[in-house]
Amino acid sequence: MSSLFSLEGKVAIVTGASKETGRTIAVEMAKAGADVVVTARTVEGIEAAAAQIRGLGRRSLAVPADVREAAQVDNMVQKALEAFGRVDILVNNAGSDFIAPALELSEKGWDAMIRLNLKSHFLCAKAVVGTMIKQGGGSIVDIASTEGLRAAPSNPAYGAAKAGVINLVKTLAVEWARYNVRVNAVAPGFIETPVLPMALEGYPHLREIYGRIPLRRATKQTEVAAAVIYLASDAAACTTGITITVDGGMTCNLG
Repeated sequence: MSSLFSLEGKVAIVTGASKETGRTIAVEMAKAGADVVVTARTVEGIEAAAAQIRGLGRRSLAVPADVREAAQVDNMVQKALEAFGRVDILVNNAGSDFIAPALELSEKGWDAMIRLNLKSHFLCAKAVVGTMIKQGGGSIVDIASTEGLRAAPSNPAYGAAKAGVINLVKTLAVEWARYNVRVNAVAPGFIETPVLPMALEGYPHLREIYGRIPLRRATKQTEVAAAVIYLASDAAACTTGITITVDGGMTCNLG
C-alpha cells in the first residue's frame, strides 16, 4: 500500500462496529495499519470484531457504549486514551432507520432517528476533538447517506438526520480547520447486505430508485471502507468539509 494511504501508527475509534458495514470499516482500517477501538451496544459483536482485528496483528479494544449518551461517549474516549494514549481518527458509523411515511411517523420515532443518526455524531466528534487538538490534528469521518442528498420517501426522519450530518460536517470542518482537524463524510447508497433483497422486495419505491443506479449494483461494504480510509489518511491531508458519495452513480441519475 502506498504510504499516502497507510494508517500505520494511527489509532481509530469506529462506532457501530459490531456488525455489517461498521465492522468492515474497522477491519479494513486495521489492514491499513491502524489500531482500532470498536464500540457499539452489542458486547458480543464488538468483542468478535476486536478479536478479528487482533488476528490481523493490530491492537484492538472493545468498548460497549450507547453513543446517544454523552457520559458513555466520554467514557469510550477515555478508555481509548487509557489503552493507546491517543486518538487520531473517529469514524461516526453508528446509525439505523425504519420505514415510516411522514403521515405515520410518530414524534417518538422522529426523535429516535434524530438522536441516533445526528446527535450521536455531534457528541462523539465533540468528545474526541480536544484530544486531537492537543495532538496537533486528526480526522473525523461521518457515515452519512445519499438519503441526506435527495428526497427520502417513507424515510423522512432518517433523511433529515443524514442531511443534518452533511451540514454538521461542513460546519465542524470550518470551525476546526485551525486545529488541523479534518471533518468529512461518506454517503453510501444501497449497501450490499443480507437484508437488502428483502427491502427491495418489500418496498416498490426502493426498487424504482435501485433500478436507476448506473453501475447496476449495490455498493460493497469494502468500498465504503475504502472511502473512509482515504479520508482518514494523509492522502486526504488537504480535504475537509466534503461528502463523498459511494452509490454507483445513483444520486446523479435521480435529478
